[in-house]
Formats: sequence, structure tokens, C-alpha cells
Amino acid sequence: MLVSLPFAWIYLFPSGFIDFSKSILYSLGFSSNLYFHYTGLVYGNIDGFFKPFLHTWSLSVEEQYYILFPIVLLITFKYFRKYISYVLIFGFIFSLSIAEWTSRNYASISFYFIHTRVWELLAGSILAYTEITLGQRSKQKILNKILSTFGLVLISYAALFFDDTMFHPSFYTLVPIIGVCLIIWFSTKDEFVTKILSTKLFVGIGLISYSLYLWHYPIFTFVKINLLVSGNIVYKLLLVPIIIILSIISYYYIEKPFRSRKFNFKKTIIILGILIFSLIIFNLKVIHNNGYKIRIENLKNINPNYNADNFFLGQTRMEKTKANLKKFDSKDFNIVIAGDSHGEDLFNALSLNRELFNSVNFFFVGNILKENFYKNEELLRNSDKLIFSYRWDDVNFKLLKNKFKEINILIKEIAIASRTNEYRVPSALYTLLDYQIFFEKKEFDYYG
Repeated sequence: MLVSLPFAWIYLFPSGFIDFSKSILYSLGFSSNLYFHYTGLVYGNIDGFFKPFLHTWSLSVEEQYYILFPIVLLITFKYFRKYISYVLIFGFIFSLSIAEWTSRNYASISFYFIHTRVWELLAGSILAYTEITLGQRSKQKILNKILSTFGLVLISYAALFFDDTMFHPSFYTLVPIIGVCLIIWFSTKDEFVTKILSTKLFVGIGLISYSLYLWHYPIFTFVKINLLVSGNIVYKLLLVPIIIILSIISYYYIEKPFRSRKFNFKKTIIILGILIFSLIIFNLKVIHNNGYKIRIENLKNINPNYNADNFFLGQTRMEKTKANLKKFDSKDFNIVIAGDSHGEDLFNALSLNRELFNSVNFFFVGNILKENFYKNEELLRNSDKLIFSYRWDDVNFKLLKNKFKEINILIKEIAIASRTNEYRVPSALYTLLDYQIFFEKKEFDYYG
């Protein structure tokens, strides 16, 4: 957080800086998962790429579990000691069932909230309790070989074939969770999987994994915001060793010393207290001062190449997806959008917010009025609704009128969207300073 502050000061617009500060404050309170949900941020969507501490949502879920679970366990141990295993299994099944239902109806809540994530953590708790009760893990050699390997296969399958179109967390998420559990329970020293995971490479990555997780997202976010590596594959690849080096430094100079019993506990508390207090005060001041708008006036001096246009969503637009019949799901309601750049805007708006629409798929086919219309015949027959979205003029209206009967034969439900609003500004406003003056007069925020 401390390292990120100077970059946030230089590169974030006032509204983004305020959001950045709020995410820090919520992260310090182990509740950033709630913050990102209630601010309407969908994980994996384009706006998430500009949130340096979005990844702290999972740390907040874990901390909430570490706080609540011991309390529940102590109560169970005191009053229902005989039923601990039943409580753990019931908690697992109940949380998983809620996750499955919520992911299909309230995707954001399911992704961010602890009650739909408890089962993933309880899987490990059940394994630990089982080992304590039995006094050992599996000693079946044949099962150890087969199931530990199968566990690795399940994890690999999830890593390679799971995508953001799948409901998560849900029954699908059982695949990697079961895979991990199988490896933990059935792997032994002599097994193939154990030998792979015990190599120096995997052990080394495991040691620095927490630091790696902390560092990677802020770095990726800030280089995306300032377009430092945009379009340059070499620079993008260089980020990997940079993040690894920072993680190694963090591991040896922060993690290991803090774990050492020789480390002065009182000194640790004092240092952490001062740092946390400083972060809280500074970020409260950022919020109070509306993101320190005065910074914008000096950005040109700090970085002569700084350009407000970098903040246009146009820099990170979705790919111009053409509809593919193989992607159509007969169970869903399939909407095809045809048009020019205005149609693309509509497609982007709907696709980026697809979690708001139950069982609806969106596809963009381009300008079918000016292209060979009949090459899209099969596509239109397989869709449920066609939306025309153009920068309407006499030419487009004439084309639509001429082809409307043909289109209407192929698809019964057609909608025509109005053109997207356009705002023209004088060319003199294309410098960042002039943007700032213009928006300040109009009482707008600085979005470029």
C-alpha cells in the first residue's frame, strides 16, 4: 500500500484516487470484499483492471473466516463435541448449496461474500479433523498413486478449461477443490505427484506465493493505467521477473523476520501501528479533499507524455466479436446486435453487464445492412432477437427499409435502438490541462 501511494498520486484521477483510498481503508479492516460488491464492481470486468487493490477481496474473506471459524468451533467443542464432524460437513454442504443458487441469481454476492466461500475453506478443515481423528492419512498405496494423480488432473483441467462464463463459486468449483483435497490426503513421499510438487521450482513459488499475490495486481494495474507496456510484448514479459524479485525481497526481509521468534513483538506492534495509523490518516485526507484535484494541474510537468485520452475505455475496448453459431446456447435467450460503432457501444455496454441478465447471450455481427445480407441468414434464424444500432442517417434508413422484409422473414423479434449520444468538444481541449479547466467549469469529474 505504501509503495502504491506515489503511483496513485501521479496516475489516478480524483475519483479514482478516492476509490483507491477507500479500498485501502476497507482492506485494512478486512472488508474490501464488501466494498467492491457494494460499489458494483464485477470481478473480471474491464473496470476491475483499474483497481490496484481489487485482489484484496480474497484476503478479506480469508480473514473473516479466521476470525469467525474459531468462535464457532469453540462453541461446538464446548457444547456439541460429539457432533463436530457433522457440523463441519453440514457447513460445507449448506455453504456449497447457497453458492450454487446465489451464483445463478446474485453473481456478485456469491463471488464476494463469505457465506458462499466458507465451504472451500471448510474442505481443508474437514481433512484436518479427519486426520486428527484417525491419527493418519491414507496408507493405501494403490489409491495413493491413482487418486493423487487424479487430483492433479482435476486442478489442471480447471486451470485450462474454466472461464468467466461459468458460474463461480458453484458445483463447478468442486473440481479444483476436490483435486486439492485428493493431493493432500493421498500424496506420500514416494508418489509421482509429490515428487513434482516437491521440486525446487514449485517449493520456491510456494514460499513467495503470498508476496507474489500481494505484488502482482497493483503492478499490473498501474502499468495498464499509464500504458507503460501497451503493445510491447517484451516489456510485458519483463514484468514477470520484476514481480518475482520484489516477492523474494518481501519474503526474506518481511515475512521471514516476522515469523522469527527472535523478532521483538513489541517493536513489531509499534511499527505496524504507526504504519497503519499513517495510512488511515492519509487516505481519509484524500477522501476529505476530493482526491486532491490540484495534482492534475502538475501532471504535465511530471510526465510530459501524460495524455488524458489514455483513460478512454476505447484503449481497452472489448474485441470486436463476431457471432459464432457454435457459441449459441439453445437454453439461453440469444440476442444479436447489428450496427456500426454505435452498435459496438451497445454490445460492449450489454456484454460488460451480462451478469444483470439471466440466461442471455449477446453477439455482435457488424454492419449487415451494407454487407452481404444472406451470409448471416443461418445466424439470424438461430437468434431470438435482433437489435439494430446505427448512427442513423438517410442512407442507413433506406438500407433498413429495403431489407426489412427479408430480415423479418428470418427473425420475428426485431428492435431498433436510437443512436448513441455524441458530445463534441473543441480541439483545444485535447490537452489534459484544458480538460481539467473545462470539466472544472462544468462541474464534472476528470474522466478524459
